[in-house]
Amino acid sequence: MEYGGTMKIINRKQFLKMKPGTVYSLYEPCIFGALEIKEKSYENDWQYQDIVDAIECDDSGDLADRLFDAQENGSSLDIDFDCLSRDGLFDDDQLFAVWERKDVVALIERLRQTIDE
Repeated sequence: MEYGGTMKIINRKQFLKMKPGTVYSLYEPCIFGALEIKEKSYENDWQYQDIVDAIECDDSGDLADRLFDAQENGSSLDIDFDCLSRDGLFDDDQLFAVWERKDVVALIERLRQTIDE
């Protein structure tokens, strides 16, 4: 199956106006950051859900312990997609690569294939 999608590169001011549920990556020319989901916006920052490193943990010390255990002993890591973080860097020059709806649908379909294979 062929996947075609579109993506927008926008500035911080535009990004803060995006609705909760927006899928995005931090972007700098030719470099994409981790995939995240934007949630509530505040005046100058926002909440987000990590996708790549959404490891279930109680705090940063617990996270480190779990990661070292997984690395050293092959332990599985539980994922938590209901744990929000808050951006606090306030970089007015930050750009964002925002996924449009058809991009997200294509990603879901591609992930679905990994389960079926």
